[in-house]
This record gives sequence, C-alpha cells and structure tokens, in this order.
Amino acid sequence: MMKYATVPNNMGCGTFRRKDVLDALLEEYPDYNAGSFNRHFSRFVSSGLIENVGKDVYISVSGKTAKETYSYRSPSRQFSGVLSFLDSEFGLADFLMYETVQLNEFFNHQTAQNIIVVSAEKMLVDAVFEKLREKFRPVMLSSGLDDIRRYTENGLVIVEKLSSRYPKNRTDKHGYSIEKLMVDIFAEKTMRLLFSPGDYPSAVENMFRKYKVNETSMFNYAKIRRKDADIRSMLRNETAVKLYTDGKKAC
Repeated sequence: MMKYATVPNNMGCGTFRRKDVLDALLEEYPDYNAGSFNRHFSRFVSSGLIENVGKDVYISVSGKTAKETYSYRSPSRQFSGVLSFLDSEFGLADFLMYETVQLNEFFNHQTAQNIIVVSAEKMLVDAVFEKLREKFRPVMLSSGLDDIRRYTENGLVIVEKLSSRYPKNRTDKHGYSIEKLMVDIFAEKTMRLLFSPGDYPSAVENMFRKYKVNETSMFNYAKIRRKDADIRSMLRNETAVKLYTDGKKAC
C-alpha cells in the first residue's frame, strides 16, 4: 500500500470530508503534491481504507470493519432467463430486476414464494409486459397486485414502472442497489405483501451490517418515495444502526 495510507487510518472515529483528508496529507507530508490527491483519494476508497457514507461524508475503515458493495450473486435460473431475455430485447433501456428470495439474506422469516419483479421506464412498461408474456407465464402488471395471493406457484413475473432518481448499483446495470432495496421494503406493495413489517428493523440492521450504505442516496430516494420519516423513525427507535450523516462516530 502507498506510504500515504497511514493518513486515512489516522482520521479517527468521526466522519470527515474530502478536504479534511487533503489537509491531513499536507500536514503530515508538507511536500505532498496536491495535484495527486484525486488519484490517491480514489485509491483510499477503492482499497477500503475509506468508506463513503453520504454526500462528501466519509469514515475511516479498518480491515476488521470493511464492508462489501452489495450485489446479488445467486439468482434463480428463471431470474437469469428473464434478465437475459430482456437484455436482448431492451438492452439499451433502463430497467431493473429483483426476485423476492433475494431478500431472504436479510429477513429472519424467509419467503418460500419467489416472485420476479421487473421495473421498466414508464414508456416501456406495456412493451416489456407484452414481450414477457410471449415467453414466460404467469406475467402480470403491478396494477393487479391485489390478486397476487392467487398465484401460489413460484416464478410469477410482475412488471411495474421504474421510480425516478433511484440510487443505482454501480457494478450491476440492471440490479438493485442496497439503498433501493432498503427503501422499497417500505414503499413497494409486493414486498409488503410477502414480508412482515415486524421483521423490517432486523432486516435493515443486517443490510447496514453487511454492506456499504450511502445514507445520503438512501434518504434522498426515501423522500421521493415518501418514506423518509418512516425509515428515520425506525432506524432511531427500533435498531442499533448508527447514522453517520447524523454525526455518529464510527468506533
């Protein structure tokens, strides 16, 4: 690791900004070339020495507390088939996919019923729905979710409108980010039908414990879905999650 790696390790337990890291570098290495800062800072983040927890809000991370960026690594065969099909038909379109068994990683009471949800741009919802019906069964629009309990077999595919300004998964073009999953537990009817709200606090704690969460991105999206107050209240009153954007310490 570069000789400057000691600087992020010495940033302490609180949160800090990019400028604070630059100031620390210049203080410890008076001859430091500030023109190299962007490159070095990117390496601090990519190597796991620093974690981005909000808009220009960072924490110093030790090897013991470093977390992964979320990605879904064990898709079902049908999920992979639907994704491959849509990628070939609408490869340039903005669409996301998740399946409900994907959330079993976080919930204590797991669902055995697997539903695949495709979120597509508003102008493409009908086209995606019709195209999927040519190859997969059963397929339904989210407007018919009141009938969801009639479908007891695995593999139901639901097509819905993609919400605007959602937090993206940087490593998976069509996958959900951990921030979007977290908010949609509260906002999406499919999830509310299959998972008990009583399990939400422990599920969200698991998300924060296992993966990197950008709090600013998550709360900005929560405001769009009108779930900001609900999520903040649950985090503060029903979980042990530390919100770094509230000024909590990392250790």
